[in-house]
Amino acid sequence: MPIKNNTLILDGYTLTIEELMKAGKNLSMKVEVDKKNWPKIRDCRKLVDKRANEERCIYGVNTSCGGLVDHLLPKERDNDFQKNLVRSITTQVGRPFEDELVRIFMIARANSLCRGYSGIKEVNLKIYLEMINKNVFPLVPRKGSLGTSGDLGPLGCIASVAFGEWKANYKGKLLPGKEAMKAAGIELMYLSAKEGLSLINGTSGMVGLACTVITEATNTLKNSDIIAAFAIETLMGRTNPFDVRVHEQKYHPGQYATAMNLTKLLAGSNMAIDEQELSLRLQAVLKKHEGITVADIPVEDAYSIRCTPQFVGPTKEAVQHAREVLLRELNSSNDNPLIFTEWDTFIHNGHFHGQPISFVMDCLAISMVNIGVVSDRRIDRFMDSAHSTGLPPFLCKEDTGVRMGLMGGQFMTTSLVAENRTLAVPASIQSITSTADFQDIVSFGLIAGRKARKIVENTNHILSFELLCAAQAADLRGVDLLSPAGKIMHKAVRETLEYMDYDKVYIDDLEELKARIESGEFVERVEKEVGELLIVHTKE
Repeated sequence: MPIKNNTLILDGYTLTIEELMKAGKNLSMKVEVDKKNWPKIRDCRKLVDKRANEERCIYGVNTSCGGLVDHLLPKERDNDFQKNLVRSITTQVGRPFEDELVRIFMIARANSLCRGYSGIKEVNLKIYLEMINKNVFPLVPRKGSLGTSGDLGPLGCIASVAFGEWKANYKGKLLPGKEAMKAAGIELMYLSAKEGLSLINGTSGMVGLACTVITEATNTLKNSDIIAAFAIETLMGRTNPFDVRVHEQKYHPGQYATAMNLTKLLAGSNMAIDEQELSLRLQAVLKKHEGITVADIPVEDAYSIRCTPQFVGPTKEAVQHAREVLLRELNSSNDNPLIFTEWDTFIHNGHFHGQPISFVMDCLAISMVNIGVVSDRRIDRFMDSAHSTGLPPFLCKEDTGVRMGLMGGQFMTTSLVAENRTLAVPASIQSITSTADFQDIVSFGLIAGRKARKIVENTNHILSFELLCAAQAADLRGVDLLSPAGKIMHKAVRETLEYMDYDKVYIDDLEELKARIESGEFVERVEKEVGELLIVHTKE
């Protein structure tokens, strides 16, 4: 599904996470449905109308929904019921999602609907596309979704604007839904049997959020390898544990990729230590002195340095697994019932259930906590002169004691590690029955995605301080000794703040470094020097 002439063509089967993100963030990009899909969409609607006219008992067509599923409805009340269904479940609360994320939700929903199994009318799907293309952003508060029967509340906020209710942002103004649609020159939807259900009864909100989390986490992981290498180098860590010949003997794709990345990033360093050279040096000490001798430098590094591939690798594999799950979900029909024109039938199902998304978001969240943990442990080595191989306490060389150096920055990182641990409590196991025991086991997939995203954000804050520490240490040891990648990162940090030989409030500097991490700038600059950094490695 290529993007051509700044237009994303949806076919329901081949949308990638990268394309979804590009189209979501680029508000000038148009979104269309592949011409080949429209006959199936029209045929599916014809079958819904046929069954509705026959008064066949179909959920959401001529029955009510949820805890009122046993109520059968006359055909003349179709529009009333479909609108009331949307109104009744539009109960989200809290701070709204950003407009770009709402656009991502809508593109994901359109991709599912265009497969031709949901029964939406051609005219209404085209109205949905117009809302995307004319940047009508329904207001979607972020809290309140069960994540089962789909993202009813979030998608309901979108659907209600489509028929002229609720609220939407349009050209920077928050307007009543009807006014926003009129200002954009978009016709309001008229909902027939099943259409309200088709618009809300799917996983497109949580899958859109989860795809965003995956994209952000992937960027964080690449940055974490770059910053880890910079820290290892300036802590005078050993390079040999990252030799890929070692990692071939315990092959895990994420671990191997991390070792490869660190090896490339540390290449050319005159600050990091080759343990073969260190062994010869210590051998000379042994020969020179009789009895037990204490070396001025340990033979091996602490685990937070030496075991970085083993510790970080499983997180990368969790992200990769989540990516595979989300790619399947993104290109699926995920509502109920599904209409099969090829067999002239409909089948009730539970595809709206978000457990696959909730589970992988929880796994990603738990694993991302460890990126902050290992970063904080390396930060601690910078702070502690007993463990930093010759660096001053708290990286404070000038006026030590009167000055506190970087001591306080670790307060922030340790606090965020603790916060991340509390956020890592899984949402996917918290099912609470609802809707008169009809929705008796739910996924809380949107909660899982929101928590995972906050963990990724907190981790970027932690990495920003590790980056600052590594740059400070580089100045203390000698910038000319750094690897090419290290020099790039040192220069980048010094673009934000200078060497700190005085104490200052550096909150704004940390925020700027964090924003630059999130922008992908550092990854782009370093990859130009060392080549692409891998998340996982695939054996050829």
